[in-house]
Amino acid sequence: MPKTLAKNDGYSFLLQRVRKVLVEGQRRIEAERVRTYWETGRVIRADILKHKDRAEYGAQVVKRLAGDLEVNLSVLQRCVQFAKAYPRLPIVATWRQFSWSHYRELITVTDEKKRSRLEKLALQNDWSVQQLASHIKKNQLFLTAGEGRPASISQLTFARGRLNTYGIVPANKSLIRQGPLAMDFGFREQYAIPEGAPRLKENDTVELVFTGGALTGVRKVEAPEEELFTYRTGVERVIDADTLLVSFDFRCPMSVSQKLRLRGINCPEMDTEEGKRAKRFVESRLKGCEFIIVKTYKDTTDKYDRYLADIFYKAGAGDSSLVACKGKFLNQELLDEGLAVAYE
Repeated sequence: MPKTLAKNDGYSFLLQRVRKVLVEGQRRIEAERVRTYWETGRVIRADILKHKDRAEYGAQVVKRLAGDLEVNLSVLQRCVQFAKAYPRLPIVATWRQFSWSHYRELITVTDEKKRSRLEKLALQNDWSVQQLASHIKKNQLFLTAGEGRPASISQLTFARGRLNTYGIVPANKSLIRQGPLAMDFGFREQYAIPEGAPRLKENDTVELVFTGGALTGVRKVEAPEEELFTYRTGVERVIDADTLLVSFDFRCPMSVSQKLRLRGINCPEMDTEEGKRAKRFVESRLKGCEFIIVKTYKDTTDKYDRYLADIFYKAGAGDSSLVACKGKFLNQELLDEGLAVAYE
């Protein structure tokens, strides 16, 4: 068995030196790879431009070169695309330079200003290739100011829910002493069934009854499941265009704050101008709203256990039922304005 190295035998210093040599060597190798692919693309592109009067020449010569050089055709195509996107060899004046894999993603962005902005963000945030690709994929879906609207706008299907209506479920440990059943308020919150309630069983549905603004009882109603989990809430904060922090008004001695993501849409990241513009739109629409109506859905695919929501609002309105029935649908408005894209 080899003897264990002592802490003071110089191994730590050796490790640092070897790591430094390896990292610097790998960086030089990657920089040379970038330079080689750019130079290859520049040479091929210069030849193609000499024959620009022949429409098919470029594709034909690249294909022929790939065969004669026994190089994958897509490699040479990317080299040409690289040289076209970057007429000058890109050199980043910092120790953190992009790898060829980074440039492979960047050259898919044809708009020079957008590409430049992504480069800066990637350097500032030290994005991996996967992170860069994710940002490009997401933000290429969105329109910027002045680019017009898409030819067709997705239309979200939705159901307007029913306020103050809840399902009956087995009571949790904290309520079991008050009875075997409780009202399911959502978000793992339950509320005891008031005294004097009609005979109820699991999966029944009830509507809260108020007298003078105070909860005085419940009545049994028929309501499909898609009408449940609809609430009057206050907006605590617009986190970004498709994420809100809201406080729920259950109209009983219980309150919950919850982060909600707008269902069916995807807005640009907040580190982009498009994302900031979308957030300003949401803030302007909800300004002056004493409350909003949210219809929530559990996102079973979300590892953070978040909830999706349809948002309905009407500035200056005081009647919750009116907003629930006729309020504007914020999710769809973001799509209509070109500030979001639909997603399943």
